[in-house]
Amino acid sequence: MQADNPFRYIRRLNAQDVPYLESFNCGDPSMNDFLTQFALREQERRFNITYLVHYDPPDPCPGFITVSAAQVARAHTGISRRQLPYPVAPALFIGRMARDLRFQGRHVGTGLLRTIRLMAFGLPIGCRFLALEVDESNAAARALYERENFRIPEGYETPGGRLLMLYDLGTTRPATAASPIDVA
Repeated sequence: MQADNPFRYIRRLNAQDVPYLESFNCGDPSMNDFLTQFALREQERRFNITYLVHYDPPDPCPGFITVSAAQVARAHTGISRRQLPYPVAPALFIGRMARDLRFQGRHVGTGLLRTIRLMAFGLPIGCRFLALEVDESNAAARALYERENFRIPEGYETPGGRLLMLYDLGTTRPATAASPIDVA
């Protein structure tokens, strides 16, 4: 376990997890349903990957994060055309992230963001940004992302109350020089 990663286990969702996750409750029925009914199917169709985190299994799963490949328009990156000659930069998109209510106040959200950041450093492909969208009215989520150095791109126009937030992996380094994170 590393300082940036408070979880003992991080692993990809599999079919054996689904019955065990029926008790997961983040307070948002659509997120709970996604985890128990749709995440595995979407993963099998290669739309995204869902990772579960644990302190000590078989304790309840404190949270999950779902990611997929993405790209960010250079105009939103703050990177000059000289530094980035392509119209887009590679990104890892955080599509869903949730914490079980039983773990409220234990910094699970912070841990999830730091875990995915460490995973991004270990990817065998280019990945310059972590990207996510947040509801403009969700001040608590925005504050969490801002504390973890996500930013709203300059000049970005909000479509339908959703804000794009980016974390630039090119301006930071992983916490350790060894393999950033092992995923079971």
